[in-house]
Amino acid sequence: MTLVQLRKSGPLVEPLNKDFKNANDPPRALRTLSHIIDNDLCHRCGSCVGICPTNVLGVDEEEYPVVKNLDACTDCDLCVKVCPGDEFDAFSIAKQMFGEFPDPKDMHGHFESAYLGYATDEGVRRRSTSGGLVTGLLLSLLKRKIIDGAVVIGSHKTELWKGVPIVARTEEAIREATKAKYAISPTNIAFKEIREVEGNYAIVGLPCQIHGFHNAARLDRRLKDRVKVTIGLFCHAAIEHEPMRQIWADTGEHGQRASKYISRYGKHSGTPHLQFSDGTVRPVYFPEAKGFRPSSMEIINVLYRLYTPPRCLTCYDSTAEFADIAVGDPWMPSPSEDIDFYQGYTFAFARTKNGKQVLSEADNAGDIHLVGITREIAKTANVLMGHEKRNRAFRLIETRRRQGYAVPFYNFKIPKASGKEFILTEINMLSHIFCFVKPGRRLMMKLLFSPFGYFLLRLNNVRRKLRDWRRDKAAKTKRTAVSHSSGTD
Repeated sequence: MTLVQLRKSGPLVEPLNKDFKNANDPPRALRTLSHIIDNDLCHRCGSCVGICPTNVLGVDEEEYPVVKNLDACTDCDLCVKVCPGDEFDAFSIAKQMFGEFPDPKDMHGHFESAYLGYATDEGVRRRSTSGGLVTGLLLSLLKRKIIDGAVVIGSHKTELWKGVPIVARTEEAIREATKAKYAISPTNIAFKEIREVEGNYAIVGLPCQIHGFHNAARLDRRLKDRVKVTIGLFCHAAIEHEPMRQIWADTGEHGQRASKYISRYGKHSGTPHLQFSDGTVRPVYFPEAKGFRPSSMEIINVLYRLYTPPRCLTCYDSTAEFADIAVGDPWMPSPSEDIDFYQGYTFAFARTKNGKQVLSEADNAGDIHLVGITREIAKTANVLMGHEKRNRAFRLIETRRRQGYAVPFYNFKIPKASGKEFILTEINMLSHIFCFVKPGRRLMMKLLFSPFGYFLLRLNNVRRKLRDWRRDKAAKTKRTAVSHSSGTD
C-alpha cells in the first residue's frame, strides 16, 4: 500500500489558491487538511481518521494523518470540519454544556463538584497511576452494563513506550490499559469503531481529544448518541516519539528483554521502569544511581521542555474543561490529615450533571470511593501547571497572529496578561527554547540524562520539596485556624 503524505512534500501539499480545473486533481478537503498540518495546527488526535466515512486516512510513524486510499476520497470535507486543532468553538460548546462560558483566565473551568478518590479494588489502586479512579469507574460501568466498551490507550506490542488506541470491551482489556502514556497517541481513531458497532461507550482522552469528540458529535449523530460519558485527563503536553525512541535505544538489551514499559512505578508520581517476564523491574533513567531517583514528573518536565509537539504549545486546556469528568494527579496540599496522596488518590472534577451522576452511581455501587472537597480546595489543584500552559498558549497565539501565521480558532477573546503573568510566561517560554530551535535538543537531552543532569535533577528535587513543604505547612496552618475558629463559634 502506497501512502500519500499530507505534510512537508507530496502531491497534496499544494497552495490552496491554486486553480485546479482537472477532475483528476487532488480533493480540496485533503489539500486543506495538509495546510492545517503544515501550519502546525494538527493535534494528532486522530479525529479526522476516525470520522472518515470511506477509510481514506491512516497515521504515519509520528501519528500525523496520512492518505492510505486516495481513490476512495469523496471530498466530503468531514476531516477538515472535525479538526479541533484548526477550530474548536469553545464558547458555543461551553454554553451548550454548562449554560455559561467560564472566565477564560480560570484554568479550572466550570465544574459541578470536585473529589479525591480511588478504586476500591486494591489491585487496581496499587497498579494504577494515582488512585485508579478511571480504571475503577470504567470497570464499574462495564460490570453494570452501562457501557459496552471504553476508548482507552493500550500498549504497542513491540514499541512498548508507545500507546495504541483501543476500544476495551472486557475487564481484562481495561485493566491492561492502566498507567499513563505520555507519548503522543491518536486516540480518536477509535471513532470509526464506535460509528460502525452499535453500543454504548465511554471515551477517555486528553483535552484536545475531547475537543475532537465534540466536533465529531456535531457531525455524526451516532457518536453523540453512543458515547455516554467523556472522561478527560489533565495534560500539560504530550511528548514527541523522537526522544522516546532514543531513550528506548539507550536501554540496550534491557529494553529488548522487557515485557512492559511502566511509565510510573510507584505513587505520586512514581518513576519510569521496565518490567521483565519474571516480574522484576529496572529503572529506565539512571538505573545505576543509588538513593535519589527522579520521579516520572521530573523526567517528563525535562522531555516536554525539549520535545513538546507544536500544537500542544498553542493549546490552553490543561484540565479537560469540556469533559463530563476530568481527572488528574492531586498536585495540591492534602485537604486533611487522613488523606495521604502516596497511598494513591486521583483528583476529579464532575463538570456536568451527567458526570456527577456517573461518579455517584459508581461510588454507591462500591466500585470507587469518593471524598468530596470544597470549591476553594479544588481550585488549589494543579495551579502551576495550568497557568503555565494557559498563559503560554495565549502568548503564542497572539504572537503568531501578529506575525501572520495560522492560529487555532477558539471563539473567545484572548485575555490580556498581567505584568507578573507576562514575565513568568517569558521565563517559561525560554525554558522551551529547544521546542522552537530544534537543532541541538538531542544533545541537550543527552546532557540532562548524564551524571551532570542527575545532579541538576537532584538540586531541583530539593527545591521542589522545599516549595511543597512551605505550601503544605501553610495549608495545615490554615486548616488549624479554621478548626479553632469553628470551635470558638
